[in-house]
Amino acid sequence: MQTIEIPRADWAAWLSGFTASHKDWLVSVDVLDPEFGAQPQVSNLPLLGVSAERVNYVHTVAVAVGRSPGEHVSHLVRGVTRIAVERTEKGAEAALQIVSADGTTTLLRFRSPALPETVDGMPFPKAT
Repeated sequence: MQTIEIPRADWAAWLSGFTASHKDWLVSVDVLDPEFGAQPQVSNLPLLGVSAERVNYVHTVAVAVGRSPGEHVSHLVRGVTRIAVERTEKGAEAALQIVSADGTTTLLRFRSPALPETVDGMPFPKAT
């Protein structure tokens, strides 16, 4: 597995492209807390979107999963300091890591990692 950090200046645009390429893919969301360990939040629900914004000088990432926009679960990560993508040896994105200032990591994992172009033919901008 290869981990590639996304530059902070690219977070919003990169996550928009990530959402476009992976919308409706089944994901699980776990919170890895330094004090309490792994805490599952969501298991095998379709990805609706991941977005980044800056609110009152604090970087925030929102993850939305569910069957529809009206029937969904949102998970907010405040104080984000790092975003990275985990890729398989073949380049398929397997997980997204969102790390907050307190050391907590939110891990969004795909049920079945695959190259986006093998699923729907849409190219996806690669992280550099």
